[in-house]
Amino acid sequence: MFTINKYVKAQDYTKSPMRYPGGKFYALPYIMPYIQCVPHDEYREPFFGGGAVFFAKGKTPFSVINDLEPDIIRFYRFIQVPDQAKALADLITKERATRERHSEVKEMIPNSELEAAFKIYYLNRTSYSGIINTPAWGYAEGKSSPPQNWGRFIMSASQKLQDAVILCGDYKKVLDMPKKGNNTLLYLDPPYYHADTKRAYTKPFSVSDHKRLAEDLKKTEYFFCLSYDDCEEVRELYNWAFIYSEKWNYNTANRHGQKRSVGNELIITNYKVV
Repeated sequence: MFTINKYVKAQDYTKSPMRYPGGKFYALPYIMPYIQCVPHDEYREPFFGGGAVFFAKGKTPFSVINDLEPDIIRFYRFIQVPDQAKALADLITKERATRERHSEVKEMIPNSELEAAFKIYYLNRTSYSGIINTPAWGYAEGKSSPPQNWGRFIMSASQKLQDAVILCGDYKKVLDMPKKGNNTLLYLDPPYYHADTKRAYTKPFSVSDHKRLAEDLKKTEYFFCLSYDDCEEVRELYNWAFIYSEKWNYNTANRHGQKRSVGNELIITNYKVV
């Protein structure tokens, strides 16, 4: 049993460099207490995406991050190398965020790893909800962070990614890896059960995948913290675990400028908190 306390930012807190559909930036005050209460020296995140939790939490001696989306992993691997991160930061900071430039970059055929990373990141920062597999213009002057800030985001993320193992594959590989630390904690943020995953991701998560994940987590030897949409199907899949209800703002606002909606969410763990 662990005692949760109010969320306190880590000393090495870093904001994710990426916009991401389903990202957990707005959920950090609700998720982090469930993670910070568990002592651990190894941290694994099998569904990394924008990595809001990884970048926000204190760095552990051993870190493993993974995602199925190859472009996302390609970007993180590129900026993990400090010199490469600096080259991208210098390049991207000189950019402008316009519809015309967005269209140009969307049609761009990269001739180098730097250009590939540039294309991924530019489209992420300027497309609706950060979706890059079907990018649609989504930058709002005065609301979206301007290109002058993007280089700083990249360099801060690069520093946090040092020494992390970065993988691109099925989540199961991350669960099955032998531990390197004394206490391993998994944070999992899979696509939600009732979500249009085909819109946001190139590799949708099926009902059978949700069931497979529940069975695999039931057998894991590691501590895990899992975030999900609050629905009957998820509650049934994890009726053997500890289920906690939370509410937070969705990070995906609609296209018409309405306020972000508040969703009913679940935090699911294999350890009890009070």
